[in-house]
Amino acid sequence: MGYPGKNTKSYDTPRHPWQAARMAEEVGHVKTYGLRNKREVWKAQSMLRNYRRSAMEMLAGITEGELTGHVRQKSDDILAKLKRYGILSPEGGLDDILALETRNFLDRRLQTQVYRQGFANTLRQARQFITHGHIAIEGKKITVPGYMVTKEEELKIEYYLNSPLKSESHVQRPAQIVLKEIAQIEEVQEDRRRGRGRRSGGGGAGAGGRGRTGPGGTNRGASGPAGKGSGNRSTGGSAGKGSGNRSTGGSATKNTKTPGGK
Repeated sequence: MGYPGKNTKSYDTPRHPWQAARMAEEVGHVKTYGLRNKREVWKAQSMLRNYRRSAMEMLAGITEGELTGHVRQKSDDILAKLKRYGILSPEGGLDDILALETRNFLDRRLQTQVYRQGFANTLRQARQFITHGHIAIEGKKITVPGYMVTKEEELKIEYYLNSPLKSESHVQRPAQIVLKEIAQIEEVQEDRRRGRGRRSGGGGAGAGGRGRTGPGGTNRGASGPAGKGSGNRSTGGSAGKGSGNRSTGGSATKNTKTPGGK
């Protein structure tokens, strides 16, 4: 233990700063557990490293003989602590400590437990609720997201008594947010149904109106002579270019100028 008035680090930083595999693993833990930065990953890794070191020392003593005295007491204390936090199974021993991983410690953080028990919609929101004083254990407010939760405390997590989230009708409660999302989905579906109804009801408004005469005298017929000067158009019959008529079928005459004509 260091000097009480001096801050000391509770974790060890990586020995090599640039290792692709290690960095990818750390980023994965940060995203999976909604951590603030890699420092929280290093704290969990340091805890795991210390327990492994102690377990290996005790296993080395077992090979020489039975554990006695303070060594036996230390071994029992470590196993009891890990079992109390749910990191180690009730039947686990020293050998099982060597098989632990970083995620076993990250799973016991208060932030993770608040999210998994449904007190928050996301891990980020769980962290926000904790730091803002909305989460309590047995009525005691806890504002540390990295607080390690024991198996007994896991069932006693709740909203703080004076927190606005204590009311079931609060808009940030997960149940209220789910109801709000369901209402939004139903509203979108209703708008889509109304839109399809409007399109199907007004689809035949312009059918059969091809033969009408417009303000400019335009008359579109299926057959018969058509004069271009009068604005008529036809798909069949004869057409004369000199009279301004246009046709897509039949014979066509073209007026040619005589050498003396104008």
